[in-house]
Amino acid sequence: MDRSSLYNIIHLSLSFFLIFLSYNVAQTFQTSSDHAQDGAFAVGIIYLVFCLANLALSAYLVRILSVRLTLILSSLTYVLFIAANIKYYRLLLFVSAFLLGLGAALLWTAHGAYVAISITKYERSNNLYASSSQGLLNGIFFGIYQFQSTVGNLLASYLFHLNYPQLTIFTILTVIAAIGSIGLIFIRPVKLPENTSTYEIFNYSMFFRIELDYFLERNSILGSLAMILDIPFLVLIPSLCYLGLVQGLIYGVIPQLIKNKSRKFLLFAFYGLINSSSSMIFGKLSDYLKQRLFIFILGILSHMIIFVLLLTIWQLPLNEDRIVIFLVMIVCLSIGEAAFTTQLYAVLTLFYGETRPTEAFSCMKIFQSGCTALGFVAQVYCSVRFQLIFLIVALLITLLTLIYEHYRIKSLDTGKDIKSKRNEKTDQIEQKVPLNTLANSI
Repeated sequence: MDRSSLYNIIHLSLSFFLIFLSYNVAQTFQTSSDHAQDGAFAVGIIYLVFCLANLALSAYLVRILSVRLTLILSSLTYVLFIAANIKYYRLLLFVSAFLLGLGAALLWTAHGAYVAISITKYERSNNLYASSSQGLLNGIFFGIYQFQSTVGNLLASYLFHLNYPQLTIFTILTVIAAIGSIGLIFIRPVKLPENTSTYEIFNYSMFFRIELDYFLERNSILGSLAMILDIPFLVLIPSLCYLGLVQGLIYGVIPQLIKNKSRKFLLFAFYGLINSSSSMIFGKLSDYLKQRLFIFILGILSHMIIFVLLLTIWQLPLNEDRIVIFLVMIVCLSIGEAAFTTQLYAVLTLFYGETRPTEAFSCMKIFQSGCTALGFVAQVYCSVRFQLIFLIVALLITLLTLIYEHYRIKSLDTGKDIKSKRNEKTDQIEQKVPLNTLANSI
């Protein structure tokens, strides 16, 4: 069995592990530090620029620079932002946040393309049928990647517990991130597929479709935004938006509920452990059951339970000493995020991995990062109760659109158009009718 593509994914996940081990500690620290308002604003800048860069730049630049070079260069912006936490300078914090927003757009677009191409190559080289390994391989990546939250937060909890100064802590974290960035230099290159996909919107004429394809090919800088014109992607947008909104709650609101820094990082270490293991389990489970909608529903239920409890039985702000409540909340939120993340990446890989991976994952990040930025901004202007009600509504819309996608547009399990499946059944029936008639006549 050819495992080279699997090793590519593991190599990428280990580099991301080191980079984001440090970055997520810096992000959590910024939203709850002595300069929490500036920190929240800086994180908001990151996700806003992240969103805007995906509108026109990321997919285009990834195709120009190549996936491998994009990964290397964009990872350096994470190292710069982490280093900006060594000593507080407001201007440096905001500038590094802006650059990180650009880098994040490129990094995650390149990541999506790299993993999608590697999975397709893995399945072809081992004579596996399409989509048979997407859940597993995406689960392996996110399982290793999400474990950084456990290790990073445990490390931060330990260092803060020992009362190490901020300068020492973030110097250590900067070095760790730099090692991860250097690791990307040795990653194997992959070749992007030719941009040959066709967009079909309702019942537009063939002339319009040809003109649109020509326009996108000539103006690939708009390729990401044009993904919105593809109906299967359009129906997935509520799910992408919800994932961004709930991440804004998890990484923006929850840290503020825990004042003790050591306890805060310890709880998020536990969050990372559950998220990592859940990613592995959901990835394998979706390939085994061939029921991605079922995995989505599990994620939806785990989040809905927490939102309802926070609005009814539990009272905000929560007492830090009620550690059981925080543990239950951490477990359910991490399970839900793992379900959404692994399955959305698997579905996008299934739909667009062989045609437009850079455009698909770039457009995904437009909505996800834009809504994450909205989630951070909402902390300033909206109460937590209002945010929870809004998330419940978004969650219900997400459920309805996923059901509609799976049963009316395109299968989340096979990637086949529902119309084509119906036509196949109709053709089979029509072929059987004459045979039955002939048999009866004899």
